[in-house]
Amino acid sequence: MRAARAVLALLLPVAITAACSSTPSSPTTTGSGGGSSVTTSASTSGQGGASTGDTSASTSGSGGSGGSGGSVPWVCPGDEPDETNTGVPVGVALKVVNQDVVVTQDGTVIDAQDIHGFLEIQASHVKVTRSIVRGHATAATTAIIRIKSGTDILIEDTEIAASAPSVDVDGFSGGDFTGRRLNIHGGVDGMKLGSNSTVECSYIHDLAAFASDPNQNGGPTHNDAIQILAGTGIHIVGNQLLAATADNSAIQITEDFGVVSDVHIESNWADGGGCTFNFSHKGATSLKKLFTSGNRFGRNSSFKCPILKSTKTTLVSTGDVWDDDSTEVPIQTHD
Repeated sequence: MRAARAVLALLLPVAITAACSSTPSSPTTTGSGGGSSVTTSASTSGQGGASTGDTSASTSGSGGSGGSGGSVPWVCPGDEPDETNTGVPVGVALKVVNQDVVVTQDGTVIDAQDIHGFLEIQASHVKVTRSIVRGHATAATTAIIRIKSGTDILIEDTEIAASAPSVDVDGFSGGDFTGRRLNIHGGVDGMKLGSNSTVECSYIHDLAAFASDPNQNGGPTHNDAIQILAGTGIHIVGNQLLAATADNSAIQITEDFGVVSDVHIESNWADGGGCTFNFSHKGATSLKKLFTSGNRFGRNSSFKCPILKSTKTTLVSTGDVWDDDSTEVPIQTHD
């Protein structure tokens, strides 16, 4: 688990606005180059190849549909998620965007984009589909995709691939969204989740570890595939969550920033970390309404510890097993 950080910030954004109209109109683009502002009218297609000079983002006016994180999770079919069934589907041509993107218009759709910058969402009913977001070198403490505000947000079939890993860059942070079939790698933490979040059928792996992290008083980074510091109504379902043996955990929950409750962790494949799932009431007097079910664990945690909960954590665990022989996993309880 990482220490509290400064307010997240993005540099040199492209501001994206989209008219909420079902009638396509010609895109209007203003400005070019780093730090300029681009305004596009709905709706434009992101397909058409990797044109490295293009700074526009694909937007259209009807977003959302599926971003309610507190609802019953959608069930994903098939085998455990990996690079073959997450991220951008094979055959999708991507248009390159060589800037940061800030979404401020409700109903914006970003589709088939290769964003060589950060993506910040400040609007509701937004869709991000079939895209790659890479970030870039920065001195800011941030995430490659960050939801700053808004609700009913869907991020689907998208890869988050850190092009310039650093101690200050995570893969994703935010709440009030659904993330589906995501391929996330290269951040210190894969995802930091807030309230009303659903993450399903996604692949989080190959986190970026550093021997010295100022956020850890100069000690090594505390890498987590998913970290929760506050929030309610969170569903983590059907994902493959891989932490290295030297990482902190596949899922870390504390209450450093506020109450955590109504968290459902179901049917995931998870491995690595000191303890693969690490649940603590740290920051509060107790941690309640935490449910795990049907998760399958590898045996590569450094303390041979699939699940650790603190003495003031109330956990309901059913059907959590070792992946190799389907026997029930032990749960350690201590502070």
